[in-house]
Amino acid sequence: MRTTLGLQHHPPVWLNHLITHVTCAIVDHDCHAPVGCHFYQNPGTAEWEISAFVSSTEVVGGPMDGTEVNPPVQLDISSVIDLFDDRPTIHWQSDPVAADDELAQHVSFQGAINENRVWLRILRGAPEGTGPGRLVHAGSGRIENLW
Repeated sequence: MRTTLGLQHHPPVWLNHLITHVTCAIVDHDCHAPVGCHFYQNPGTAEWEISAFVSSTEVVGGPMDGTEVNPPVQLDISSVIDLFDDRPTIHWQSDPVAADDELAQHVSFQGAINENRVWLRILRGAPEGTGPGRLVHAGSGRIENLW
């Protein structure tokens, strides 16, 4: 799992467990690229803003050299709902809502997990500028995880 640090240098233990369970809720988790996570605790609301995403895969060699491919993502939404203390509020965003909307397509869940206020967003793809999480070598088919 790749994390981008929020206000803390390391995520709390419960957040690591949450992302592990979210990763398991992604169907075909044995085949997808590494999962990344950005997190931030909003000091004004004490709510944890968490974004999880499957990274892209970059092709190395061959006619598609340098192309980044985003895998299809299927999510077991019931499994994610079960992570919350009570039924969360759930929203689907089909497209970016502004030119600078880095989250773009995602499903979000808001509620409490272990008595922590959480706004969990599971993104369709990695945010712009994240970089690939793995490489696939066109000549050999070898897959190399970068993070």
